[in-house]
Amino acid sequence: MLLLGHALDPSSLRAQDPPPPPAVADSVPAAATPAADTTGRPPPISPLGAFGRSLILPGWGQLEVGRPSRGAFYFAAESVFLFMVFKSDARLSAAKEELPLNEERISNRSGQRENWIVLAGFIAFLSGLDAWVSTQFWDFEPSIGPPADGSVGIAVGFKVDFP
Repeated sequence: MLLLGHALDPSSLRAQDPPPPPAVADSVPAAATPAADTTGRPPPISPLGAFGRSLILPGWGQLEVGRPSRGAFYFAAESVFLFMVFKSDARLSAAKEELPLNEERISNRSGQRENWIVLAGFIAFLSGLDAWVSTQFWDFEPSIGPPADGSVGIAVGFKVDFP
């Protein structure tokens, strides 16, 4: 009878309950974790593909690699420089239509337009280069935080896997 009573006791069925979820200590919010993939998988795009995409549209390569804030920076910078190219072109056209012609003003406006074109090309190249580097360091995830011994300062660390 004692055996039957023990079998009908609901507390004896605890082994069938699912385990509680693991407690997460010192969890980091998802937004604060880096976008890099540290699982050893290859990046979603080749370094040359990221470079080419960022040359075509600055920030596109960074977006493909998982670095949207960097991509937004390059896209915004390129947008500003292209706006200034069009604005300086309009000012050059207005200087060419003035009567009497002022050759010095036309030369200055032409130089300004050329400077903005060079800057726009430079930021596009820099965006491509940054996308290429971001793809090369796809699985690099440094850790920055307080020192482990509790002293004042900042500790920087990274993991290196040797074959």
